Amino acid sequence: MNDELTIRSTLRVGDLGRITTLHGETYEPLGGYGLRFEAYVGQTLGEFILGNEGQGNVWLAERNNRLIGCTAIVLRDDQVGQLRWVVVDPSERGKGLGGQLVNKALDYCRDKHCRSIILETTNGLPESLAMYEKLGFRVIYDDVVDLWDGPRPLIKMQLKL
Repeated sequence: MNDELTIRSTLRVGDLGRITTLHGETYEPLGGYGLRFEAYVGQTLGEFILGNEGQGNVWLAERNNRLIGCTAIVLRDDQVGQLRWVVVDPSERGKGLGGQLVNKALDYCRDKHCRSIILETTNGLPESLAMYEKLGFRVIYDDVVDLWDGPRPLIKMQLKL
């Protein structure tokens, strides 16, 4: 069995379901990230393909044909890229994979001449927030709103390019 890490950026049939599953299985143990969160991820992936015509790019990290991480950029109006679906399987954390995937997304935005990159996250994910801040993202909005499981902090961050 080849234990080599591969990263690809071409979506294939079945990938949307695998991304949704990876999010559900990775975040469910944190509490508040159950079926409604998994459905939310699936909905936003569907919107990326059906409502946004797939404008942007997705990066999928695989080991032994198993999805172990992903991220994406959704291109928005006014030369803005939105960082989405950043997730790394817990068994693969601490190896720099999350940063590697996010840096591919940032480079893509630079190549596309984006003015800025935005992202949305919530509380309870200190490692993610630390990574985003280390990369230069700054909080531009932090308030409690209704999300997939009811009221929860919505944190919006921005990186100006």
